[in-house]
Amino acid sequence: MTNIPSERPLKLAEMARLLGVSVTWLRAEAERGAFPHVKTDRGMLFDRATVERLLIERAKREGVPGAE
Repeated sequence: MTNIPSERPLKLAEMARLLGVSVTWLRAEAERGAFPHVKTDRGMLFDRATVERLLIERAKREGVPGAE
C-alpha cells in the first residue's frame, strides 16, 4: 500500500504561514534536508502532515517543553 497524502501539497508560503515561521527559514531547512519537499519550476511543495510530524519529533529530541 502506498502512503498517499490526505491533503493537497502546500506551497512554501502556505506551509510557512501554517507553521508560523518565515519562508526563508522553511526554505533553508528544506534545502538542508530537514523536511522532504518537491521542487517545481515555481517553488517547493510540502506535505503538511509529514512536516508537522518531523517538527514534533525534532522538538522532542531537543527537549522543548510541551512536545511530549
